[in-house]
Amino acid sequence: MPNGTLVEMKGVVKRFGELLALDHVDFTLERGEVHALLGENGAGKTTLMNVLFGLYRANEGEVFVEGKPVSIRDPKDALAQGVAMVHQHFKLVANFTALENILLGTGRGLQFDKKAEREKVEKLSQEYGLVVDLDSKIRDLPVGAQQRVEILRVLRREPKVLILDEPTSSLTPQEADVLLGAIDKLTEKGLGVVFITHKVKEVMAVADRITVLKGGRLMGTVSVSGASEKELVELMMGGKEFARPLLDPSQIRRQEALSLGEPILEVSNLTVESSKGVAAVSDLSFVLHEGEILGVAGVSGNGQRELAEAIMAVRRPKSGSIKLKGVDVTKRTPHWMLAQGVSYIPEDRMGDGLLPTMSVAENLMLSHHYVPPYARGFVINYEVVEETAKKAVQDYNIKTPSVSTHAGRLSGGNIQKVLIARALLTPSKVVVAHNPTRGLDIATTDLVLKNLISQREGGAGIVLISEDLDELMMVSDRILVLYRGTLMGVLAPDRYDKYTIGALMAGRPMHEGGKQG
Repeated sequence: MPNGTLVEMKGVVKRFGELLALDHVDFTLERGEVHALLGENGAGKTTLMNVLFGLYRANEGEVFVEGKPVSIRDPKDALAQGVAMVHQHFKLVANFTALENILLGTGRGLQFDKKAEREKVEKLSQEYGLVVDLDSKIRDLPVGAQQRVEILRVLRREPKVLILDEPTSSLTPQEADVLLGAIDKLTEKGLGVVFITHKVKEVMAVADRITVLKGGRLMGTVSVSGASEKELVELMMGGKEFARPLLDPSQIRRQEALSLGEPILEVSNLTVESSKGVAAVSDLSFVLHEGEILGVAGVSGNGQRELAEAIMAVRRPKSGSIKLKGVDVTKRTPHWMLAQGVSYIPEDRMGDGLLPTMSVAENLMLSHHYVPPYARGFVINYEVVEETAKKAVQDYNIKTPSVSTHAGRLSGGNIQKVLIARALLTPSKVVVAHNPTRGLDIATTDLVLKNLISQREGGAGIVLISEDLDELMMVSDRILVLYRGTLMGVLAPDRYDKYTIGALMAGRPMHEGGKQG
């Protein structure tokens, strides 16, 4: 249990040019405590911890470690104070073994007893349940094992404070459970753990206290024992006065397998290579029906992007076929697919589908500009275009000076909203949505999901690729699971279970009776 303050941050201000990223934020961490930093992307969570870890220098504010004022100018200073951080994107050397990565930066150069060091790492691994094959190269380890290597590397330095940035974002549920078990053991030893996340359910399960940030401002700090999910969501939205009712999972109408509509998209024996020339999707077959949301689950990097790009004709398959309403479209172009009513929300917000020197309004109208009411014959109806763009900006909370602003001047999150609003602007035959809600605020996420459901109810087939299992299980009529580009199983709603899906995501095949091998 907590028994003394490890870290206190007072009035922290951080500016990036004219952007105020942190606005006089206070934060404390007790010994033996898990203190969650909760908020949407861009709320300032990681920025605040980057100040504590020395990656950023605060413009104003004070930092105390165990009651003493400290000046943390860089990560070396932070580590000297006992503050360590595991970043969302791992900083490992792919061609080195797990043990070599753990021992990197120990400060001993080449003069150390490798056998003794290995024994220390093995003891740490056993003590905290962080099992890793120390002789495997990083490139051969799954994401969960790579994260355990990162944690063992910082634990080798015997920190007092461990910062974990979105630590479960790329883990299967089983891997997340291993991590949460390790956190319990760390806090029992007296470490203070900062757990950065945007997932409300997660913090309720792991944290002792929760601090909520929004737009760089402190919205409040609450004890988990006295908090509710509803209260936390309200804080993330800016308080009760800004909160509004969200999508109720119990009100979502799912399609029964026997009542699914006609096939609209048929993928047969599809093999797609990555940009490195290796098979990212292997012999994949599935059918998407009219009026269906087909969820695609998998740990990031298991062929999802290549699948989406193949469907949209952005990437040419090596073999296999794709049919739209019975017509082979395998060798068509993205323009042709869009013209046939296939909409696309790409994963790469900056690189796919945005024309940065064109206005927000013009980008919203791309692929719609030649059809009524946005055009009269061959002439664009600019009055309708402007009205439609203004409504989209308001509905999706797109932060832009005006609809005439060049789209390239918007932030990444607002560019994402432009692409989503464009894809869902009119009824589609098929929508391919790749992580459409990642990084969005709660209200916009809710709007996106409602609009996808509306498209489905209008008869569209939706391919929803997401790394958020809760989201997939909430809105999908079926869930297809990928592992290294291979189909591991397709589940109906009565078989939805995050551990079943997680096992498939980890490559454990389903046998008779629905059990994993």
